[in-house]
Amino acid sequence: MQITTELSIPGCADEVWAVLVDLSSYPRWNPFIRKVDGELAEGAAWKAELTLEGRVFFSVPTIITELEYGTRLTWRGGLPRLMTGTHSFGVTEALGVVTLEQVETFSGALVPIILPLLRPLLTRRFVTMNDALMSEVVRRRVSVQA
Repeated sequence: MQITTELSIPGCADEVWAVLVDLSSYPRWNPFIRKVDGELAEGAAWKAELTLEGRVFFSVPTIITELEYGTRLTWRGGLPRLMTGTHSFGVTEALGVVTLEQVETFSGALVPIILPLLRPLLTRRFVTMNDALMSEVVRRRVSVQA
């Protein structure tokens, strides 16, 4: 089972990527992933603190499974065999517009029971995070120009 969101952002991929991988700034702008502890490197272990409706929802240990600088960041985490998620951000640019794709693929015994209940809420949180990321890109752009 999978959740996918996509957003188009005017600008260049480097701006979007810079915000996405600036993990220390997440508490300031990111309403979904409030905190990430860990190194930005393939194979690195992370602890990500996720929120739903402003409250801590889950603190999940994750491992970065794919890191292609400027284009893709993927991690996997959760409760093995019960419910795990592979979360991926893709960044592509064409003609001055950046497409940010956020995808999470779920697997495990609890997915058929829990995901139908969580899907609408998680989808909203992904969209909210995408919008906040776009706002942060614009804020940084304006800050540099000032």
